[in-house]
Amino acid sequence: MKKINYILIIISAFVLYGCDQTIPMEKDLYPQSVYLVGAKNKIIDRPLNIGYANDTVYASVAISGSRPINDDVTVGIEESPECVTEYNKKELGSNDILYKYLEKGTYSFPQKDVVVKKGDVYATYPILINPASLHVDSLYMLAFKLDSTTMYQLAKEDTVVLVRLNTMNKYSGLYYMDGVIKPADNPNDSIIYKSPRNLQAVYDGKTVRMYHQKNEWSKGATDYRPGFCFTITINDDNSCTLKSWDKFKLISGGGKYYPDMKVYDLWYTFEEDGVIKKTRGFLYKERSNDDETRKINDWMDENRKYDY
Repeated sequence: MKKINYILIIISAFVLYGCDQTIPMEKDLYPQSVYLVGAKNKIIDRPLNIGYANDTVYASVAISGSRPINDDVTVGIEESPECVTEYNKKELGSNDILYKYLEKGTYSFPQKDVVVKKGDVYATYPILINPASLHVDSLYMLAFKLDSTTMYQLAKEDTVVLVRLNTMNKYSGLYYMDGVIKPADNPNDSIIYKSPRNLQAVYDGKTVRMYHQKNEWSKGATDYRPGFCFTITINDDNSCTLKSWDKFKLISGGGKYYPDMKVYDLWYTFEEDGVIKKTRGFLYKERSNDDETRKINDWMDENRKYDY
């Protein structure tokens, strides 16, 4: 009896299939809509290379659905500066650095609309920016929302994307300082200097700003600690030129950059509280795993110098 029932079920399934032979993937399983990629998470990060006269960042438009689209879809995008203001009010406190919207004239749009081509699921919207117009101690955002579409409906939720701009160059990023600090008149009285340092891209593609000991701006600080900054410029021969940034009392300094190892071998003399001190050490870029960390530690041990 059970076998008979099972056979009847199979036969019924074939009969139903014969009545409706539509293959599931030949129709939409859910309504197609146009949306901004990253809008669900509100913010997308885009690096901006300060070494370029102009750099391009991208926002992306996509079309949801279970099948590729059958025709080109033209999507209109508009700016939404008020969304950056709203983000500052809702998400940031009185001691936070607020995000600025880029000033007019510092960016442009090579194309008016985004065209998602037939058979594709997304397309990009380029934004051309002049990186030199951004100040290292300011934070910047752009905001966009969808305006129109020639096909399908616009997404009804998560309709705005905030583009957070992060200036960089090939020498910037998270590094670690491994060295010593000694008073010039008492070299036996040394302080071990081991600390993460965020090298910030400034001016061009070959210069970064570093903080000596003190960390960069943080909540509760009234400024960017101007008495503790200096810049490092990597010259064509990989030698390093150090210059004071604002109020840091840098007396002299120099060094060499090792591009294969992504390491700075630095030395500099400075004045602090009326005392002249000397710093010597390696500044190495963050490693991705333990094996790479061991390699750089071995390299520093082999190349470390104490004759200063």
